[in-house]
Amino acid sequence: MGKKTHTVIIVPHSKADFIKFSFSTRAFVIAASVASLAVILSVVAVGFTGSAVDRRADVSRLESENLELARVNQELESTIAAVQQRLDEFEERTSRLALAAGMVGESGNPVALGNRGPAMNTGGPYTPLRSNVETLKLQGDTIAEQLLEVEKAMTFQEQKLSSTPTIAPVIGVMTDGFGNRRDPFTGKRAYHHGLDLSARRGTPIVAPADGVVVFAGRNGGMGRMIRVSHGFGYLTVYGHLDKILVEPGQDVRRGEEIGHVGNTGRSTGSHLHYEVLKDGKYVNPLYYILDAY
Repeated sequence: MGKKTHTVIIVPHSKADFIKFSFSTRAFVIAASVASLAVILSVVAVGFTGSAVDRRADVSRLESENLELARVNQELESTIAAVQQRLDEFEERTSRLALAAGMVGESGNPVALGNRGPAMNTGGPYTPLRSNVETLKLQGDTIAEQLLEVEKAMTFQEQKLSSTPTIAPVIGVMTDGFGNRRDPFTGKRAYHHGLDLSARRGTPIVAPADGVVVFAGRNGGMGRMIRVSHGFGYLTVYGHLDKILVEPGQDVRRGEEIGHVGNTGRSTGSHLHYEVLKDGKYVNPLYYILDAY
């Protein structure tokens, strides 16, 4: 059997000679196979090239994201360091405020504040907190609790100071002191529970501390008299007044005028009899006058 051949004739539109190709079946199969392989390889090459381009784009994007993350992390570390420094400063200031508020123990160190750690400035090595958000939040919460306790202590101290007699109720001449003396009426020795401050009739009398009027009226030998309860165990008494300007139950403030000097009751002249009691016991009023005498 002879070799089978195929002929392809190309006839141009012009009058030129036609073109004729003759090839065997085997040659056709080989050519078709080569063409198919070329197409497949081209498709694979195009796909590989596209994947490579995509991978390069992904790598470029990841590199850019990594650079941005590194920048953000650096900024975050700087912010955490700054916050840590501020919290340390607040903790130190809280410690000073605790001292100012009198929050000290028997050893002279500040008492423990809060319940998340030992007292501040109590000795021992300093271990800084790890720089992360959770520990910073914990430290911030602890300082907030400590500040609340310091505020309570300072409020208590402020109330105590405002309730402690510290100024002279009247400006005058001290004619009799606290303690044993000779009674001006009987001539016998007697205990004097207060101070006698001589001043002209009508001289203003002021409250030496904040308090509440518990008595205002006549009281035997004391004549017109006022009693003021200041809290924290303090009570003050004002006797021989000419005029009373307050009423029982009235709140008074340090320096507020409550009456006038007079000569009522068992008195030998115009003056103020001034007494201070602490926890029900008479004490020397001079110890509670810081602006005179």
